[in-house]
Amino acid sequence: MRRKSFHAWVGEVFAVAALLFVVTVFFSPVFFEGKLPVPSDTLVGLYHPWRDLYSDTNPRGVPFKNFLITDPVRQQIPWRKIAIDQWKQGEIPLWNPYNFSGAPILTNIQAAALYPLNILFLVFPFIDAWAMLIMLQPLLAGLFMYWYLRSLALRSIASLLGAIAWSFSGFNVAWFTWGTIGHVALWLPLALLSIDRMLLAGMSFPSRQRRGKLQRESIFWSMVFIVSLVFQFFAGHAQISLYFILVVIAYGVMRIFQAKEQKKSVFVFIFLLSLVAILTAVQWIPFLDWTQQSSRVFDSAAWNKEGWLIPWAHLVQFVAPDFFGNPTTLNYWGQWNYGEFVGYIGILPLVFAFIAIFSPSFKKHRFWIWISAAALLFALPTPISALPFILKVPILSSLQPTRLLFIVDFALAVLAAYGCHEFLENTKRRRWIWSLCSLGGILAILWVVSISGSLQVSMRNLVLPTVLFIVAAALFILYHRLHRIVSLRNILAWSFVGLVAVDLLRFGWKFTPFTPREYFFPETKILSFLKQQPRPFRIMSVDKRILPPNTASYFGIESIEGYDPIIGSRYEEFMAAIARGKPDVSPPFGFNRIITLASLHSSLLPIVNVKYILSLTDLSEPFLKKVFVEGETRVYEDSRLFPRVWAVEKTIRTSGKEETIKALYAVKDVRREAVVEGDVSVLSVPMRSEEYVSLKTYQSNRLNIDTSFSVPRLLVVSNTYHPGWRAAIDGKKTQIYRTNYAFQGIVVPAGTHTVLFSYAL
Repeated sequence: MRRKSFHAWVGEVFAVAALLFVVTVFFSPVFFEGKLPVPSDTLVGLYHPWRDLYSDTNPRGVPFKNFLITDPVRQQIPWRKIAIDQWKQGEIPLWNPYNFSGAPILTNIQAAALYPLNILFLVFPFIDAWAMLIMLQPLLAGLFMYWYLRSLALRSIASLLGAIAWSFSGFNVAWFTWGTIGHVALWLPLALLSIDRMLLAGMSFPSRQRRGKLQRESIFWSMVFIVSLVFQFFAGHAQISLYFILVVIAYGVMRIFQAKEQKKSVFVFIFLLSLVAILTAVQWIPFLDWTQQSSRVFDSAAWNKEGWLIPWAHLVQFVAPDFFGNPTTLNYWGQWNYGEFVGYIGILPLVFAFIAIFSPSFKKHRFWIWISAAALLFALPTPISALPFILKVPILSSLQPTRLLFIVDFALAVLAAYGCHEFLENTKRRRWIWSLCSLGGILAILWVVSISGSLQVSMRNLVLPTVLFIVAAALFILYHRLHRIVSLRNILAWSFVGLVAVDLLRFGWKFTPFTPREYFFPETKILSFLKQQPRPFRIMSVDKRILPPNTASYFGIESIEGYDPIIGSRYEEFMAAIARGKPDVSPPFGFNRIITLASLHSSLLPIVNVKYILSLTDLSEPFLKKVFVEGETRVYEDSRLFPRVWAVEKTIRTSGKEETIKALYAVKDVRREAVVEGDVSVLSVPMRSEEYVSLKTYQSNRLNIDTSFSVPRLLVVSNTYHPGWRAAIDGKKTQIYRTNYAFQGIVVPAGTHTVLFSYAL
């Protein structure tokens, strides 16, 4: 008995070591070449002023591997940097002053400001912590999946195969470099494992007769369940988190129906979910509130666009991921976005998944068959998938269904483990032949289609899947015939794992960039110049090739621009009016999540505190002065600059955004007049020379201002209006009014006063 336990322990250690080895091999460029799993080659290869920095060595630009992956350097990394910097300053990350003239950072779930693994950034330099965060994704995903599959009484080899198939699945590989989506997904197997363990322990605090070990296990796994759900929510992607919770609830319901003490199990399950909701309320409540102020959540028109649902033809990417080409080889000819459609889990795991689906004992794993079918039903262009958009269901009608590949790939990986286990346990059964024939038939059809259509790219990219299929078929036949020879049986069984690892590592390497450390947000001369200027001020660019939105925030430089799926509707409307040059705030706005301006001539532009304007061409406007040049990038100072805080002589009262934007465009001098939504009564009196407004201290979520007025005046702050902002005059709270359509204003009485603006939940 001891010998069996010892061998089992050794097998577990060997399997975990094998998984660690596979992850290490995948990230070998990090360990042996000093590179980073970050697409920063797109940053320095596509955008100025980094192209200027490398213009001597790369006059045509730094080569970049995957043009499809730019969001991590334009969104996730800058947002995380903002949050981490505020944590390091001893502040809770609440407000992002760097984009959109200010926006909440805690409500931005993709910033992952509360993710517990952010502790890495408090211990290591940001660049190293980010690399660790990326590398932890397949490692933790694989470990948790392995432990979950082992808890289902599957063989260690089958569990390891399923773990690798999940860790390096098409879904995970496509989103590796984001550092958020993968971190949400990796906690799913741990959550499912905790549900099973709680059931095993009675899924409730046991009665007096069942104290001791079962009670301790129940408490422990309840805590693991809570931790896994809380961690995944804070990891940084609301849509994947929603799918995660739906799967957990469905799985929990299924297990409860299988349990003996159903009433107690239901109570405990609901109690734990409620506790998770309470623990995460600090983020989801302000997040939902912020979405109410965004125009995107209720925009359900996008579902008719190409690529919003997985095209039927792209199901071939489960068999041949590069049938339509690959963005890294610049030969992708499929619809829209390669990364949104690739659900590849490997040729061999797909065969094993077919074995599980067609198995006579499918009742053990039918949950995963149904869950994957349901996910595909809503991800493909079917009548059912159209319902959330036709009915305009809030939230659901704004979610891109292609991300349901998260559920599909996870389910297929579980089924692959079941299929592998069944094959190894029942080698004499020949149902695996039908699975091979099915996949072989699909490959044959793809070859016929490619040859008949002269699809050169497809034919070339079918070669490897076909070779892998032939090798897999050979291994099946050899194992079937030689399984009685113990030494060969073990070698062949591990060959299955080796083939899966080789297949998926090649697939992952082809898509994932590994870049030199010096490409990670290098500081150029222009960036150094802007960092040295007295704050606060904002910048803008008149060319989308310069400092893409959000990237300047990495260096602590504020901008009127930004890139975010959820934008405050008032600010988006205000910028649309500037871009249109007229008081028109009707949708569509034409920004598509990215707000930039090309026009410099709007009378409203000075309101947003723009001091420096970046361009790739010479600008001749009389109000601009060229102050810095680096390569092709010019920096101009705008003499029309308004300070961040100023007082006006006249206020115009309005109600409603249409009236406000029209009144704002009718104002002759926005420096002296302001449009206020609310019951504000201030006399129109010219400013005297002795009156002043002085911004004494400026922080990301706090402004201290000294004022001295002869009469009550409206103090305007060009930070975007948000209900979270509070204002106090000499320590007494005062109301903040929505001013100049999207900004802030308060009435300050006559005399000398100290004004404090602060942002809080």
